[in-house]
Amino acid sequence: MLKQVHQSRRGFLKAGGATAAGIAILGVAGVAAPGGEHYDAFLEGESPTALSNKEFAVLTVASETLIGQAGDLPSVRETRTAARIDRELSMVQGRLLTDVKASLLYIEYAPMLAGFGSRFTCMASSERTAYMERLSHTDDALERSIFFGLRFLTIFFFYSDNRTWNHLGYGGPLVDAKFYSAGNRIENLEGLT
Repeated sequence: MLKQVHQSRRGFLKAGGATAAGIAILGVAGVAAPGGEHYDAFLEGESPTALSNKEFAVLTVASETLIGQAGDLPSVRETRTAARIDRELSMVQGRLLTDVKASLLYIEYAPMLAGFGSRFTCMASSERTAYMERLSHTDDALERSIFFGLRFLTIFFFYSDNRTWNHLGYGGPLVDAKFYSAGNRIENLEGLT
């Protein structure tokens, strides 16, 4: 029975994202859809492998919205949070990748249906924050799952960067880190750009 619930949620997620995308494409919301160059502007030299440029752009903007900029912390772009999530997703494939992709498209298009009047990546920073806040408190279990799933990925990969550890009061591991060539640490991305 539980498996059927998950399958129907996945189906609903895909259908919801496709519906929102279809509405945006058809212009029912009355907002001109930006082209590929809009999304390419968010890449800043990154070459996503698991995600499309659009999905990567949404992930970048969502991560920036979720983390914000606090004090002396590096930015989401400096920690290459989206690139590291993309790298991790390229290693897992399957349902997780499909669900993350569908969630990112939902985040991009759903604000148009929620009264924000624009795609997520076209919204002002304050509007994106308000939209994410709305998702975090919604009664809709699917939207809450999308929010908390993206939040988990963002926080995990952002705070695994050693430049964020002082902010957390963490002094680092007591043993020397070993380089794992297939890992998702920022050092693994150096040869990929």
